[in-house]
Amino acid sequence: MNIFIETYGCSANQSNSEIMGGLLSESGHTLTSEENADMIIINTCTVKIQTERKIIRRLEKLRYSSKKILVTGCMSEVQKDRIEEMHPEASIIGLNEIGRIKNIVRRIEADERVVILESDPTDMVCLPKTRINPMINITQIATGCLGDCAYCIVRSAKGALRSFPVNSIVDDVRQAVKDGCKEIWLTAQDTGCYGFDTGVKLPALLRKVTAIDDDFRIRIGMMNPDHVRSIAGDLIVAFSSDKMYKFLHMPIQSGSDEVLKNMNRRYTIEEAGEIIDRFKKAIPDITFSTDIIVGFPGETEEQFKKSLDFVNTYKPDIVNISRYGIRPLTRAAKMDQVDGNDVKRRSKLLTDAVDAACIERNEKWIGWKGPVLLSENGEKGGILGRNFAYKQVVVDDGQLGKFVDVEIIEARKGYLIGRRV
Repeated sequence: MNIFIETYGCSANQSNSEIMGGLLSESGHTLTSEENADMIIINTCTVKIQTERKIIRRLEKLRYSSKKILVTGCMSEVQKDRIEEMHPEASIIGLNEIGRIKNIVRRIEADERVVILESDPTDMVCLPKTRINPMINITQIATGCLGDCAYCIVRSAKGALRSFPVNSIVDDVRQAVKDGCKEIWLTAQDTGCYGFDTGVKLPALLRKVTAIDDDFRIRIGMMNPDHVRSIAGDLIVAFSSDKMYKFLHMPIQSGSDEVLKNMNRRYTIEEAGEIIDRFKKAIPDITFSTDIIVGFPGETEEQFKKSLDFVNTYKPDIVNISRYGIRPLTRAAKMDQVDGNDVKRRSKLLTDAVDAACIERNEKWIGWKGPVLLSENGEKGGILGRNFAYKQVVVDDGQLGKFVDVEIIEARKGYLIGRRV
């Protein structure tokens, strides 16, 4: 069967799609374009209302298609009725069925409509993959989380934390390196709480992974402050490995303690700031990425200004700004909502502050010389790479998977321009 896989959402979703592609290719199916496909697999995300609307429109458009449709991902877990409303004939499977995709597709191929949402989870490591980028391997280290944020629907979809075995993760990375991957993304809903359920925590895992013999780089995914706080010392030591990108993605979500409390985020902004300061003291050039929600229910103008103050004080390199949107099955959906015009205005103010901070941070890299790992072709020409701090650098030419020496000659808001030396 010819199959097209369409993916929305985070790197874990991208990994799930790569695994489905690998398993299906292994069983004789062909991955192809939408136009040539007999079946379309929609791997959904439900974190943001904008993404949900896009997927709903997509399913509505496919309703009268002659192609077989299979829907999976987070939306399947928590919004089955909505999916069926848009496409009554679509098969629907939960996240725990990804590893069993071969049997599911076999049943759909025989004209059975399959709906499976409650089943035992499987480890998502050491499985076949068809990588979107052959230079990058995405290794999921856990599923679920230990949080209970008032705005988050993902906890309802993915459930409680389940860390995958250390040895399996190490084997997955080792195989990826043998396959020629030069960049390893370790991903999870919250990498910071890895191993809190097993006793072998993230720093120990990183020591095992960085001990693999070869020349590659590791990017660790998002980690929440409340869990980083208890492992920060050991984590900073683990970051000292040359194989670790000096990149910290730690979402603060708000600069206001009152808002953080209403969100049920289990830290204060002072505690988050202390973690950032510790990392920057140990690794001065570290790239700091964060997430901020604008217009959380009940957020006042004064509370919003504290998010602005945070950006102006800590000057993060990257900020993922989200305008709050109601998500079903969450406590925040029942709270008093902020006027949409105020949310839009605040978002613009925060975006301006973030842009200024990003330019300021990037301009400090002008004149830097050093190696850059080339990992993908640019959409508008050139080759994209990353330096030791995971700063994106654009160069005119080069071979993917190779390190090249560059000098940074120009800074843009989201990337640096390098000249080979």
